[in-house]
Amino acid sequence: MTKKERVLAALAGERPDRVPTCFWHHFGDLPAEETVKEHIRYFVESGEDILKMMCDEFFFYPLGDAKTPEEYMALEPQGKDSYYVRGQAERAAQIIAAMPEEAVTFYNAFTPYATLKHAIGQDAAIELIRNHPEAALHLLRIITDDTVDMIEAVLTESGTTGMMLCMQGAEEGLFTDEEYARFLRPGEEAIIDKASELSDINLMHICGWDNTPDILARWKDYPSKIVNWDVHVEGISMREGKEYFGGRCVLGGFNNRVGELIETGTEEEIKAFTKQLIAETGEEGFIIGADCSVPQEIDHAHLRWVAEAAAEYAAENR
Repeated sequence: MTKKERVLAALAGERPDRVPTCFWHHFGDLPAEETVKEHIRYFVESGEDILKMMCDEFFFYPLGDAKTPEEYMALEPQGKDSYYVRGQAERAAQIIAAMPEEAVTFYNAFTPYATLKHAIGQDAAIELIRNHPEAALHLLRIITDDTVDMIEAVLTESGTTGMMLCMQGAEEGLFTDEEYARFLRPGEEAIIDKASELSDINLMHICGWDNTPDILARWKDYPSKIVNWDVHVEGISMREGKEYFGGRCVLGGFNNRVGELIETGTEEEIKAFTKQLIAETGEEGFIIGADCSVPQEIDHAHLRWVAEAAAEYAAENR
């Protein structure tokens, strides 16, 4: 199978020639040409079946000099013609145009709350929501508008297959049900609705970034073709996740953190764990990856070993 055929078979719940793989990592805030170059180098060296793009130059939402609730209230969306929107569609198009072969591709979209948190810090975001709710709602609406415009531009202009929708903000003990429904859910629904309108192949990434379990029920029924979560934080295995998320294709299995097997393991250890994952999860509806982004300086050979092990498993068990 080609990379794309392999992934589409997994998404259909069929058994591909081998279980596909999809890992990703940050590349840093690089010039455009270097961002493209590093994505292609990664794709080739890692042997990935899916390219999940990570354009770090757009990681922080542009707030200018605004730092107070009053200044946030005066802000307006960047707009469809802004660099924040246009730049991301152009970067995705440049990466896809440079790829050596056709593959399923995802571009990153954080929820509006996660984008706010990245821009001003989590403590400041929580303080804004609880002590200045109107300013928080205004800023979240602005970020939502620009994120929706970015998703539309990326999916209609760049050739990207779908979005990786990064869910944050449902950590246990963080927000009450009422706070979540008022401040977080509207933005989540807006970006998921736009992505679903324009692509039927999107990836929902449930981030365990701070090692706190999430209230998964808040996100469980959001539509997506693939679901990825932090196995080691949520305590739900790949096989269990297949059932929990209604039979959707699941992605993950490896602990992504610094010093863990995917970064420090030998070829023999990584291949053995890969085969164990496949045996436990099954060859249908499964994409091997990690809980989240793997360390930026990881040896890409470690990721290629996973793909090689998946091929070995298929040869040994058919």
